[in-house]
Amino acid sequence: MTLFIVGLVLFIFTIFGFTISLLLWVYEDAKVKSEHPPALWVILVFFSSGIGIILYFIIGRTKKEVPPPGTHRGKVVALLILLIPAIALFVVGTVNFARNADNFFPNASMSSGSFTSRSESFRNSQWTFSARSANGWTRRSPNLSAEELLAFHVSSSSGDGVTLLLEQGEHSEAIDISGNFHGYVDLRRFEPGRIRVTLQFDQARDVHVTMRWRT
Repeated sequence: MTLFIVGLVLFIFTIFGFTISLLLWVYEDAKVKSEHPPALWVILVFFSSGIGIILYFIIGRTKKEVPPPGTHRGKVVALLILLIPAIALFVVGTVNFARNADNFFPNASMSSGSFTSRSESFRNSQWTFSARSANGWTRRSPNLSAEELLAFHVSSSSGDGVTLLLEQGEHSEAIDISGNFHGYVDLRRFEPGRIRVTLQFDQARDVHVTMRWRT
């Protein structure tokens, strides 16, 4: 999370600083190198997503014999160089954030795949999921106490292809809950705390799963 925030802040700061410096440079440069109003080029560069600066160099700088002022050019170059590591840090932070998003937002539903007639609720120590058809996965990360580990109960009815995956640190356990499954799941090998609970579907149909961890 920290890496993502640092990368995002640095990326935004660099983009903002680079844009402002570039616009100031275009304005100062156009005053001496262009036959068109400088403000016109500033507006074009700002709203053209990069095409404007290319057009400025091709058709805007008509006064070839006049020396460029060079104002703000150093800032543009410096911020352009800084932009490269800022983008790299932002990408790395974003990837790290995406991989651990369920730890940052444990009550949010993380899922991937295709579902039809999907319905889902997560409240009062209970997670209920149903779908007419499901292919992919959906995930939650509840924080379970020692008592809740002992009370973890699953009730499932579906066709084939439904797996319950439980993960905590290096430990993981997969349970086939296809068909009709009703009973307590033994979580004594897990520690109290955050557990990643994933429902995996392989072309499953008429899925109805209810998990609760309080008696």
